[in-house]
Amino acid sequence: MVKISKTENVKNFIIEEVKAGRIKNGQRLPSCREVASCLNINKITVNKAYSELEKEHKVYSIPRGGFYLVDFEVSIRKVKENVDFRIVKPDDRLIPYREFTHVMNKAVDMYKNSIFEYEQTTGLASLRDTLKHEFEKDGVYTTADKLIITHGAQQAINLVFQALFQNSKRKLLVEAPTYGLALELAYSLGIDVIGIERKIDGYDFKEMEELFKTGYIQAFYIIPRHHNPTGYTLSEKEKQKIAELSSKYKVLIIEDDYLADLGSRKGSLPIHYYDISKSTIYIRSFSKTFMPGIRMGAVILPEFMIEEVSSLKHLSDLNTSKLPQAALDLFIKSGMYEKHIRKVKKSYEAKLRKAEEIIRALSPEDIIWNIPEHGIFIWLQLPEHIEAVEIEKRLELQGILIKSAAEFFPKKYLKGEIQKHSNCIRLCISGVSEEHMDNLVRIISVIRNF
Repeated sequence: MVKISKTENVKNFIIEEVKAGRIKNGQRLPSCREVASCLNINKITVNKAYSELEKEHKVYSIPRGGFYLVDFEVSIRKVKENVDFRIVKPDDRLIPYREFTHVMNKAVDMYKNSIFEYEQTTGLASLRDTLKHEFEKDGVYTTADKLIITHGAQQAINLVFQALFQNSKRKLLVEAPTYGLALELAYSLGIDVIGIERKIDGYDFKEMEELFKTGYIQAFYIIPRHHNPTGYTLSEKEKQKIAELSSKYKVLIIEDDYLADLGSRKGSLPIHYYDISKSTIYIRSFSKTFMPGIRMGAVILPEFMIEEVSSLKHLSDLNTSKLPQAALDLFIKSGMYEKHIRKVKKSYEAKLRKAEEIIRALSPEDIIWNIPEHGIFIWLQLPEHIEAVEIEKRLELQGILIKSAAEFFPKKYLKGEIQKHSNCIRLCISGVSEEHMDNLVRIISVIRNF
């Protein structure tokens, strides 16, 4: 009869606990002290057994946090409802329905004689003035007459693209990767789009300057903070460099600062702040941090663009509805928006910390990943032999929805004009509850098993 070692005995004990349902997927294992006492053995033996299970990718450890179950066949259960790491919207529990209902009712009372009439195309004067003062806190200095209220950031991008390219044959430079809907808008307008690689440490500025020098670049669409899809944020030195180059070569910057309210490292400022020529187009959104359904955004324009963008907006929708504008104005002035943002930031930062613990503990060395301190995006670059689309399909069968990166890259990519990074994945944590963040364990497990 083969004698089972004490280490194997511990491993079998854990397997039986899993089979009995006493340890579930993602759950912490009993402490070494507890198991040692139960089996009447040394704690060192238990720790050795746990380390072996970790090498077998059956458990993972978090420094000073214990060991957690990753994946046993007996513990796999179909996810009852989809966990969606694709959608960019706040978790339902973070949407301030009650508070916003209060300001909506107050707005109706305040503007009852004009609330349902057409508002001026550029937006409610009171809200524009409020936003002017709010944006100054983030280093965006402007006047209310240069600020236009839009139906979210998406309409602002569309109007700016139309104004800049409807009578121009010059090109739009974008980051590779970048916001997929911005690419779709550009293609729908027949704009010639080229890309420059956005890396964790910024760009190749020599390449950027060579592009600017050609005179072919009309504008550069850029997301400097909380980049979609990578989550990267540019340093202050990099933002200053972009402002200098754009001013030198007369290239307009379209700065999409849609997640500015989620905070950045201390002293972080927008490109708009560094642009001494004041020709940067600055876009802000309230959809991703607040209430997606009200579709509220704003764009600050250089003086020479105001009339044309206003005319295009008038043709597009006459005006933005007065009621949600008035309600948002009251929501900000009352201090409720600031309180809400603090709550959202705290939630997102907790989820990002949890994600980092899991991925740091589980991720194979050949996966490159970025988890920022602030924001909503996690970026994974898989080994070259793994197709992100295949991982996407396998996870969908388990009720976990992720997004492979192909749609974030321009069709014409300068380096060989090929589609790159088919092995990248974007995970969005904004709509995933903190308790569902444990599904990252399943994501890493599927990548490991590929």
